[in-house]
Amino acid sequence: MKPRLIINQKLTAFVNKYTVYAVNEAGQQGDLVALAQQKRMAIKEKVLFYSDEQKSAEVFSFRAEKVMDVHGRYFVEDTNGNVIGMFRKEFKKSLLRSSWVLINAEGTELMRVQESSETLAALRRFIGFVPLVGELLDIVLAFFRYHFSFISLDTGEEVGTFRKQTLFRDRYLLSMTDEAYAKLDWKVFAAAGVGLDALQSR
Repeated sequence: MKPRLIINQKLTAFVNKYTVYAVNEAGQQGDLVALAQQKRMAIKEKVLFYSDEQKSAEVFSFRAEKVMDVHGRYFVEDTNGNVIGMFRKEFKKSLLRSSWVLINAEGTELMRVQESSETLAALRRFIGFVPLVGELLDIVLAFFRYHFSFISLDTGEEVGTFRKQTLFRDRYLLSMTDEAYAKLDWKVFAAAGVGLDALQSR
């Protein structure tokens, strides 16, 4: 698997901002390819991606299909409103471990994105219910980084990872095989990467 994109969260007072960078041949952070902005407390999610820090031009976006939909399907669209891909939350699976599905523009489900550690996922959900020590253990778990695996729905093999690189701020590295990365527009991977943080309050 090769490093493909780096996604950083930028903390601001009223919106969540994310910078998306390409990765160069040396595996280091390259050029800025998009800046995402999400309004906090939005009833219907829509996240816009711009070409630069000055927001000179919108390049793509993703939006929720429905308001307050627990099954959470999101459309990734170009500037003309054409759907270039989708991602959908798997509600039942996510009760124990966050799970999403990546879908192409034709509606074919291609990959599952799920928390890599089933044990850590379960602990995060239920540790707060432990009497007396639950809150303390919840703080301790915050120091364990979130990692996600991309699983091909055709073969069941891991074809990508989305790994948190830092402890106190959100910086993620997306790595994918050549074959898996070619199946979707890079904008869909960028949108899903931002969604994995923004839509789950990471």
